[in-house]
Amino acid sequence: MEYNYKTPEEAIISLELAYTNQDLEAIISSKDFVAESLILLERATYDYDTSDSSIVEETVELLKLSLIQHLQENGFPNFENIKRKFTEIQHLKDNIYHLEETLRYPDNTSFKNKVYLSNTEGLWKIVMIE
Repeated sequence: MEYNYKTPEEAIISLELAYTNQDLEAIISSKDFVAESLILLERATYDYDTSDSSIVEETVELLKLSLIQHLQENGFPNFENIKRKFTEIQHLKDNIYHLEETLRYPDNTSFKNKVYLSNTEGLWKIVMIE
């Protein structure tokens, strides 16, 4: 299975394809857990030292384990036959960006997600989805 991370949209579609394929390795490699941990630590009510690599790495491991546990308990989402629409990407800070994705399912239900992405050396990864 080929996954592509050359554009923000391709990275999002690749993550969704990995979910549909129940490809845990691809799901994990589609995400930027370091950037996600930094955002979560910055947003926390406690004043974490985000320059402390041990705190960041511990948070990264917790995020990975939480994702795996969530998938084991709830199953993998399926994105087959989904129509997608993306807004223009917006720069947030450093190498972090965001855009909005609208998903329309075959039964005509739709959902909007705010997707945060990182770009490192030309590769896009999913940071988090709100």
